[in-house]
This record gives sequence, C-alpha cells and structure tokens, in this order.
Amino acid sequence: MTNKNSRMSIRPPLLVGVTVLAVVTLAGGTRAQTNANPGNKEMAWPDTRAGRWAKAYVEAYNTPGKDSLRRFVKEHFSDSYLRDNSLEKVVSDHFQTRGMLKKLEVRSVIAEGDFIVGVIAPAKPHGLAEFRIELSPKPPHDITNLRIGPVPETVARIMNDYTEWQDLHDLVEQVRHDAGAPAMAAAIVRGGQIVEKAASGVRRFDQSDRVQIGDRFHLGSVAKSFTATMIGKLVEDGILQWNMTIGQVLDDIPMRSEYRSVTLEQLLQHRGGVPAMASAEELAEGFEPGRPPAEARAALVRQVLTEKPFKPGEYSYSNAGYVVAGYMAEHAAKQTWEELMRSLVFEPLELRSAGFRWPATEDSPNQPLGHVGTPPNLNVQDCGEDLSGEDYYGPAGSVHCSIEDLSRYAAFHLQGLRGMDGVLKAETVRRLHTPAPGEHYMGGWVVNKEDEGERRDGHEGTVGTFFAMVQLYPNEDLAVVAAANIGPPAAPYLRKMKDAIHRRMKYKSYASGAHCGVEWPETIAARRARAFVEAMNTGDEESMRRFMVENYSSASLEEKSIEDRMTIPLGIHAHMGKLTVSSVTPLDELSVAFVCQSEKVGIWLKFTVKLKKEPPHYWTGVTVLPAAAP
Repeated sequence: MTNKNSRMSIRPPLLVGVTVLAVVTLAGGTRAQTNANPGNKEMAWPDTRAGRWAKAYVEAYNTPGKDSLRRFVKEHFSDSYLRDNSLEKVVSDHFQTRGMLKKLEVRSVIAEGDFIVGVIAPAKPHGLAEFRIELSPKPPHDITNLRIGPVPETVARIMNDYTEWQDLHDLVEQVRHDAGAPAMAAAIVRGGQIVEKAASGVRRFDQSDRVQIGDRFHLGSVAKSFTATMIGKLVEDGILQWNMTIGQVLDDIPMRSEYRSVTLEQLLQHRGGVPAMASAEELAEGFEPGRPPAEARAALVRQVLTEKPFKPGEYSYSNAGYVVAGYMAEHAAKQTWEELMRSLVFEPLELRSAGFRWPATEDSPNQPLGHVGTPPNLNVQDCGEDLSGEDYYGPAGSVHCSIEDLSRYAAFHLQGLRGMDGVLKAETVRRLHTPAPGEHYMGGWVVNKEDEGERRDGHEGTVGTFFAMVQLYPNEDLAVVAAANIGPPAAPYLRKMKDAIHRRMKYKSYASGAHCGVEWPETIAARRARAFVEAMNTGDEESMRRFMVENYSSASLEEKSIEDRMTIPLGIHAHMGKLTVSSVTPLDELSVAFVCQSEKVGIWLKFTVKLKKEPPHYWTGVTVLPAAAP
C-alpha cells in the first residue's frame, strides 16, 4: 500500500491480505553489487548516500528494542510525512518484518547510483528478499520509498504478460513454471457458473504425486471475507448489528476505553484501531501451546484489547481486528467460530471441501503441502506443521478449500453484487463490499471503484506457505480465483495470470459449452438463461438442483418440488444430449429467446425464458418449441 504523500510501500505481517511482496521495478543506471557475504560485519557498503543510509537501516533493524528504529525514522523520514503519521505507527508499519525476521544477515548490496540501494538478505524461512531504499535526489534527500520484494533475478519472469495461451490449463502451466511453484490451480467464473478450471503440478516439490482439481489450498487472508460473510448472516438473523460496539458485545472483558465504542463494521473495515497481529514467535511466547483454538483466540483478544490502539476510525490493516470481530460473533451466538462458519457459510454454499488450518494432515495426507523459500530452493511444510501461530488468528485467515469451492464462493458474492439474493440478501452482500467514505476496504474485500465501469473487488492471502487470490469484476459478471502451494514468491505471477484472464474474457464471450462463441446479452434474463443451459448440459442432478435453488422462490418450490421441476430439463438432456446455442435474442430485461441444436438428434429448438418483474426476479418458466434451422 502506498502513502500518497511519501510513496512508501509497506509490507504487512506474514498473514498478508491487501499487499504482499511488491514487484521490484528496477531503475535505470549502473548497478554495482558487492560480493556475497554471510553477514554485514565486513560488508563493503557502497560509498553513496543511499549506501550509508542502508547500512544505518540494517544496524537499526538489528539492534534490539525500538529506540534505534525511532532514531532512524526521525533522521531519515521527511518532516511532512511525520506530521501526517505518528512516529510509533511509522515504526510499526515499516519494521513489521522484525516480528518474524529478527535480524538481517546481509548477503549482498546492490547500488543504483547515489540514491537507490537494495540489500539482499535471507528472509528465513521465506528465501531471499530485497530490502530496497530509495531517496529523493533533491536535498535533504529524504526516503521516498522503503519496501521489500523478491530478489532481482525474478524480475524477468515477472514481466511476462502471458498473451499466448490456448486454454486455462496451458496458462496455469506457464505461470506455475515461471513462478517455480510445485502446484497451482485456477478457475474462471461467469454467469454464476465455473466456465473453466485447471490444476497443474505436484502436491510437494520432492515427490511425483500430481495435484488434482479437487485438492485443497490454504487461503490465508482471503478467509477474512468468509468471516465477514458469516457475520453478515448473523446480522440478518438479528444476533448482531453492524453498529454494535466491542464494549456492548464483550462487556465482560477488561479493555482500554478507546475500544469500547469501536463498532463491528469498523473492525471489518480495518478502522477499529486494533494493532496488527503479533508474530508467531511472539504468540508462542505469550500463550500456552496446544490449547483449543477457541481458547487461544479468547486469550489473544484479551491481550490486544489492553494494548494501545492506533486511531480508531482511521484505516490500519489488522489481522487481530478480524480476530476480535470473529470473537464478537462467537460471544453473541454462543458458538465457536468454526461451528458458525460450517453452519452459516460452508454448508449453505455447499463448500464441501472447506475446512480449517492446513489442507494436509496426518488423517488426510493426500493434499497439497505448503512450501517456504525462493524457488528453486524450497523446503516443504510437514503435515500439520504450524509455522504461523494459526490457532490464534482463525477468523483472520485459517480456512482452506478446493479451487472449485472457492469459485462457488466467488460466484455467490458476484451474484449478490449484481442484485440477486442467495444465502445472503443482495443488500447484505453489497454492505460487505461498501467501504467507509474515502476508503477502499470492507468485509474482506479491497474495493477499487476509480472507474465504475471497471469496478474490481478482490483479496489476496498468504501465511507464508500458500498463496491465494479472488478477484471479482461485477460489471462484467466475471470472477477469477487462483492458488499455489508456495507463499509470497507466487504473488506477482498469479497477479499476471489474473490480468491475462481478464484481458481475454473482457472483450469476447467464452467459447465453451453453452456459450459456443455466442454473445449473450448483458440482461438478467440472458444471464439466467445461460446458467440454465449450462446446468442442463451437464446432465448432472446436483448442478440442476443448484440452479433450481438459486432461481426459484421458496414458495414456488413448495408448490412443486425441485425433483418434479428437474424432470423436463434432465429428460431433454437424456434424449437430446447437449444443446449448442446458435443465436440469442433479448426480448426485454426480463425475457429472452435463444435457438439451439440438440447434440444427439440434431433438431433445432427455440427456448423462451421469462422472469418475474419483482426483485429478485425469480424464474417463472420456459417454453420450448421446434425451430427452423438457421
């Protein structure tokens, strides 16, 4: 994330959401690199202003306590930046990596002129990283950029825009190869359906066990939106309210007075003032090992609510803030976060692969394992090994699921943003995607609304061993989901893959199955008609059942059961095979006609679909008549 006054790039803690490792864009000019070095005692630091400041940065970083960090910030950050940001917040934001990486053992230093320098150091257990410092060329040469990113050797591959790919599997394989990821999976969602999905690679880098499309990946901070979705359901059920405060719900817990008036909605917007999550090492020092997750979360909440807050009402990304929100849900509903997630999110959305903590366990070993390091130098995360204090931060990022179920979850949110009720009312889904005025975050979603025609709602997540992302394009009825079983090194590659898919999907209809190259109109009726054909073409009862649940009102399903309604479309599939759509004619926003040919018999049919006038525009019926060949 970048401060518009100082252009500071900040790397969040290990449990990452909004910003992960920044892609390093190399400046022009001569690059001078020192020899590799196991430490910085005898390092030949560049005799430049940036070189001297980089040395001071490393010395401050490696000195215990915060006094040296404060001195560095006072000396090297501009007065204007420090007027806009408190000293303590600057120290916290720009030295967060000390929570997991206590000391920088400098291996080499790369200088680019007098004002840019990169310090290469091992970010154990996450491979090498570049700590990059850029100064203003104008006196007094304040720091204008301080960020952490992948080592420069990765830049060439990251620059690949992936313009040449045949299908999604081809693209995933290209991206996986460039990223050096053992396994990667992705899917494309349009019209409420998965139009393509693919998985490539192996479950662990040193074995040949191939990843399967139904395998599970850890979602990291993508899970924040799952927690917010669960809270949205509790609000609909009257158990919680958006404006309920921490003090009202957790009235039996000692806390600083500043937290008592912080609302549930502020926590979901990262505006509650709750400090960022402590590192795994600090958690291990402060809490008993092996305690049940619910007890661990309770202990964490009690700790953070006694710590000095940032300014409530101002944005500051906080994993601990989501733990507090999840704990408020537990307290109000008298159930654990895990129980609430299963009953209110996983089961209603039929996310059968969804679970908690790591995908691979001793009881279920045939799943992807996470990896740390910088490819090709990887180490595998053993089954069940906790490298990040996961039990303490469940609501902030402890969910796993398959790429298929992540797609269904994305389709559900896309549906709500497009005005259709589902497990949650469309009104609630929209609330979960509405930041505070002037902000960009709500409910586990980073919302980009700079151009209403290009709205993008998304989130990324990693706990260091996996990386996942979800990106919604509501105006285009499109979603892209992806995951890999390595952590931050995969981030820039998955972003490139997401952009490559978006470019292709934005301007042409997807030539697969029911689409068949036909441009379906952007009307409510056309989207539902397309979903109907896709469900019917699967010949699968589960797909058709899902369509019925999503498109018929509860009252109509009581009058005529789902099983009865499924008879005709499944019968058409059984006798005629798949339907290939040749033309689509919009009659109005709530009705559409399309002509198609049957796969088995070859006859032509005309389907006319009509929806109810009242929102959420449930399905009223479809008529089928013979049609002349076009």
